[in-house]
Amino acid sequence: MKRSAALQEFSREHHRALVIANHIRRLDGDEAAGQAMLSQLNNSDFFDELASHFAAEEQQLGTALPHHPALAVRFVREHTELRRLMAGLRSGDGQLLGHFGQLLANHVRFEERELFGVLEATQEAIRVTPS
Repeated sequence: MKRSAALQEFSREHHRALVIANHIRRLDGDEAAGQAMLSQLNNSDFFDELASHFAAEEQQLGTALPHHPALAVRFVREHTELRRLMAGLRSGDGQLLGHFGQLLANHVRFEERELFGVLEATQEAIRVTPS
């Protein structure tokens, strides 16, 4: 689906997050591979980029969210939980990796399949311009 110009950058960033989330999910409990993945993530910019992505979404989509309370609650709740998981992963808690990968994949799909569609359908996304 072609996104409005206001949401295209967010969708591009979602692609990378989904690729990483799916890679994590394919680890299927392999502890050694999980530790390698965690090390790779901690030695990359991924967590910082994801945190910046969340902040930009919250700032730029925040004005439209009060018009959609159920979507807003899920959006904020999942960003909060993903931040909590990232903090634990940054501290080296590999036990969180599977939950993080699953939630990140579900969250990206929620935004792409539900939230962005509602914002575009109601023309609210048109007023949003990603940085």
